[in-house]
Amino acid sequence: MIPLAILFIASSGAATLALGAGVLNGSFATPTRFMNRWKWENVWALWAVVAMLILPWTVALITVPHLFATYQGEEVRHALLLVIAFGAGYGIAAICFGLGVEAIGIALNFAIALGTATAVGSAIPLIWLHSESVFTRQGFVIEAGIALVIVGIVLCGVAGRSKERDQAKQVSETKGPRSSSFAKGLILAIVAGAGSAFQNFGLAFGVPLLRRAANLGTAQAYQSSVIWAPLLTATLVPYLIFCARLWKRNHSWNLFFAPKTARYWLFGLLMGGLWFSSLVVYGAAASRMADLGPVLGWPLFMSAIILTSNVWGLAVGEWKGAGRASLITMFAGLGGLILGFCTLAWSSRLA
Repeated sequence: MIPLAILFIASSGAATLALGAGVLNGSFATPTRFMNRWKWENVWALWAVVAMLILPWTVALITVPHLFATYQGEEVRHALLLVIAFGAGYGIAAICFGLGVEAIGIALNFAIALGTATAVGSAIPLIWLHSESVFTRQGFVIEAGIALVIVGIVLCGVAGRSKERDQAKQVSETKGPRSSSFAKGLILAIVAGAGSAFQNFGLAFGVPLLRRAANLGTAQAYQSSVIWAPLLTATLVPYLIFCARLWKRNHSWNLFFAPKTARYWLFGLLMGGLWFSSLVVYGAAASRMADLGPVLGWPLFMSAIILTSNVWGLAVGEWKGAGRASLITMFAGLGGLILGFCTLAWSSRLA
């Protein structure tokens, strides 16, 4: 998966890379629908080890000259510690995201989590760091984009609850668990989206590592690897602690070796490969776009994730039995999210 991603980077334009990264990211959770003999902690622990430990360090070792020298020196030590701290905080959001996929499905979880991440990620810098811009033209555009994203989240939530009711009418014995699962999943998706800010903080405070990597000869397209490797390794720690508690409570460790589950290991590798490849490919797209990255690359990336995850959600039957009104509301919510992404991207041109 990673070698293919590197070949894709070498042969594609920036916009194609951004779209491709979105397709990869929007697809990574789909194999979970074919791993029913494993419990949540088996499926997502395997993904986490592949995506957060094996692949980040493999790519970093391949693409970053003098990798470990990058982390040495007083000028980068403080940045490295911050990256690790924020990575550990991001682990909580990653746990919530995985639980949300199980509770409300691929399509809704991606839409609500990404929408929340976008709204929070745009509102906090505007209010906290650039309060003087709140009542400027750029500020109004940002606020309009945030409002559109929030409307999209609300519509997706309404569609999800409506879908649960439609499905409960067809299978009355699942009415209670479905309603409870949706409420829990909605909260998990929102927490996952809001908690993704820790990942962004890690990338922001890791800039000294990027400079150090550049000085040591790392190509611009791969400099972000020096941040992803320690950040995601720190993310893995709370993730595995949580999974270990579930292994003990559910006696599920032995499921890794259960009969007829050998292919699940391949599914886990595929999940990790898709997810981490999306980061590598999008990093290359953003570096090629330079100043146009936030304007063009980011909305393309986010929109492709939303659309791809919903195509997969429909394909694996998550919306089976949902009424026409539920589907219309869902697509209206997706439209609001995508329009909000584009509006926020346009705001960066008004700076």
